[in-house]
Amino acid sequence: MVLHAGVRPDRDAGAGIGAAKLTTLEWGRFLAATAVVFGHTGPNVDKLAAPGVGPVLGSWPVPGALGVTYFFVLSGFVMMMVHAGDWGNLPAVPRFWWRRLCRIYPAYWLALLIPFFFLHSLITPEAAMPMILLSPGHDREFIPAAWTLRHELVFYFFFGLALIPRLGPAILAVWVFATFWRWIPWPVLDMLHLPRSVWLSRVANPWGMRAISYFNFYFMAGLAAGWIFMRLRPGRRTSLALAVLGATLVLVTLPDLAWGKEYGGQVMFMRMAVQVALLVLGLAGLERHGVLRGGPLARRAGALSYPLYVIHMPLLLALEITLPKLALSGPALQGALVAVLTLIYLSAWLITVLFDQPVQRALRALEYRVRRRPGWAAAPQSRV
Repeated sequence: MVLHAGVRPDRDAGAGIGAAKLTTLEWGRFLAATAVVFGHTGPNVDKLAAPGVGPVLGSWPVPGALGVTYFFVLSGFVMMMVHAGDWGNLPAVPRFWWRRLCRIYPAYWLALLIPFFFLHSLITPEAAMPMILLSPGHDREFIPAAWTLRHELVFYFFFGLALIPRLGPAILAVWVFATFWRWIPWPVLDMLHLPRSVWLSRVANPWGMRAISYFNFYFMAGLAAGWIFMRLRPGRRTSLALAVLGATLVLVTLPDLAWGKEYGGQVMFMRMAVQVALLVLGLAGLERHGVLRGGPLARRAGALSYPLYVIHMPLLLALEITLPKLALSGPALQGALVAVLTLIYLSAWLITVLFDQPVQRALRALEYRVRRRPGWAAAPQSRV
């Protein structure tokens, strides 16, 4: 079914429950991407301002870090739900990894063409390949927002391993334990007469410490929320209480995080992971019980969010390099902000309709043809 404006509901958008989709959470995904876009666009437009002119967004805080937190928690939540039937199924592991790579790389590679074009004189094969492959131990980015994709890929790696029969849950437990061990402050470990995690950091160093990063708490909290949603099935009142509690705790915490612009210290990582997971769990429960309804527009917004996320920084780079030096102020500067945002969202929509969704359909068709070959080990179908 083709929806309005040419955007189809993304198969990755929403969480599957039978034939249904949790579309309410897709509004959060779109708003999270929008927060990141505004957080990067405002400072870039400020470079067009006349000397002495204040920020185009004023003192309004753009909660970009909160947007990333929501992204990561939602990712864990959706993976747990969509792949609930894949646990202990070995053929599901390569299929899961294949689909995750197909979801991440095409739009990212398209976006990467822009900085490669404008910054080609700075590119060497040694620097280019880690950026193209999103190697977890690499930190140099031509697309600054790509650092989050490296964390996503590490999470997908461990979640795929968790699906392996018998060994999978143990691997997941070791990953969770290792991350918590690194998180515990050394004075606490010393007080408990437990060894410090120095050797663990050395083992994880080739991965850029992403294997045991504090950001993993967001994914883990999402996994836990997804498990509770599927197994315990919170009722309508419980879901409402969880949503209100999560939203209240997040709002109370935001002043300590510059209203969502910062991530905070190691304790704050854990705190925000739990709070946002409560919010996601509550919203999902409210939609399941019919209290909230996302509708087709939420699906379209969710489908737009990833192309929007990966393309906005390359476009800002292209504008910064090609535009002449300006000295704007007042309505002219505000008009420039509107024009740049319009370009970003229009480009993201075109990429979604003309590139991302057609490529996703083609890759799914390719997978289907491969799976139909004789001798291919079958695995139950999931919706991502």
